[in-house]
Amino acid sequence: MRKKWLAWMSIASLVGMLAAGAGPAMAQEQSVLPVRVSQETVAAKLAFTNQDHLWLLDARERGSSPKQVTVDGAAQIVGWSADGEWLLFLKYKGSDTYSTPGYLWAVKADGTGAVQLDDRPVMDQPKWSPTGLQVAFFVNGGSAENPQSMFLIKEWKNGAVSEVYSEKNVDFVDFSWMPDGKQLLVSTPATKDRGMTLQLRELTGKTTASYPIAPPPNMEEGIWPWAARALAISSDGVHVGYYLQYNSASLSADGVPIQLFDRSQPKKKPVDLGTGLIHTQWLRWSPDGKQLAFIDGTDRMATSHKHLKFADTNGKVVSDSPEGNVDTLPVWTLGAPYSVFFSRGEAAEYHYDPNKVMVPGQRIWQQAVGEKAQQVTKGTNATADYYPAPSPDGKQLLFVRLDNALHGSVFLSWQGKETELLRNVTGDIGYYGNYLPEWVSVYWERETAPKPGA
Repeated sequence: MRKKWLAWMSIASLVGMLAAGAGPAMAQEQSVLPVRVSQETVAAKLAFTNQDHLWLLDARERGSSPKQVTVDGAAQIVGWSADGEWLLFLKYKGSDTYSTPGYLWAVKADGTGAVQLDDRPVMDQPKWSPTGLQVAFFVNGGSAENPQSMFLIKEWKNGAVSEVYSEKNVDFVDFSWMPDGKQLLVSTPATKDRGMTLQLRELTGKTTASYPIAPPPNMEEGIWPWAARALAISSDGVHVGYYLQYNSASLSADGVPIQLFDRSQPKKKPVDLGTGLIHTQWLRWSPDGKQLAFIDGTDRMATSHKHLKFADTNGKVVSDSPEGNVDTLPVWTLGAPYSVFFSRGEAAEYHYDPNKVMVPGQRIWQQAVGEKAQQVTKGTNATADYYPAPSPDGKQLLFVRLDNALHGSVFLSWQGKETELLRNVTGDIGYYGNYLPEWVSVYWERETAPKPGA
């Protein structure tokens, strides 16, 4: 299994372990190129990986074929820009993403114009602005032996990439864009004399508001909450969900508190929602900002003890996830009535076999808050379904069906019919079977999608 290269200050190095982890070595992947199986048109652009390389497919065009972007090293997908015209990805010089640095690249949706955004190694996950062609990220401004975290914001303007802001002496460990794309919410770590805080900052680095979320830690105890991680901000910018990471790598790897903070009531203590693993993709707000979907459960294995839950803005938590099941990867529909698509299967003991799926029979389900979950996809116990990507109206669904731990196909589910769209998508199992980073990233056209095949 692979691990992100994160080599900045000693305390933050544990973040890398939590973000990607370590585990069994990958088996040699099938040396088969991707192929478009069905010519049905779908109003979506797909980015995916095959044998470490990045590929693109414009499924809107009946005659289009997969287009290879990278030809050397290893690529990991970051995601699409808000307008779907650019894709960010990390590129590693070799196949080892466990101990070597990755560099940030972008490519146009048609596969042209690939450009490296910075010549320094990336630290942690870059993040697109929710509204424009701006990306914020950390880089190592020092050396491999003496790393130094730097923070950058870059943007596309007049066909070229320019620097909007840079900061050498970084005092925060994580950040998230505010919904308007004009500000950032950053997380500063606890120190001897200061508790953890969330701070609202302009894109110039100026702090406009500060929110203490915990008192200074008692360091004599040896273990203490260190920083808020993977900040999830509601669409109105008021409520913030996050993981409360400890200063202990091993303790944090097996689950940390999930909290909810209300910026409109800064003196009110954060609400505890549950316990979970520090994965951004497991903590997602509904588009109307009224419900936070999250995966609750302890221990680092993603194949058991993980359950989908919902919290409202007051911190009330509900769930009907059966005890014997395992849930993962919640994704909201963009249009009302809002519901979540997610993967669910019968919990399985963590066991890696490249020739078998990690959770046999895992399928995609759909659930609206207050309603029972409904199974959407169908298949045998020899397969498992991941990466749900619903269309804006929720009527169509793209997903990956694995036929072994490292190989699968992209399927389209529509009106009860499942169609294989793209074959030979590959990747690895991620951190103890969480299948992150994603093998596939889908950008749906925001207008009402046409019927498949139209």
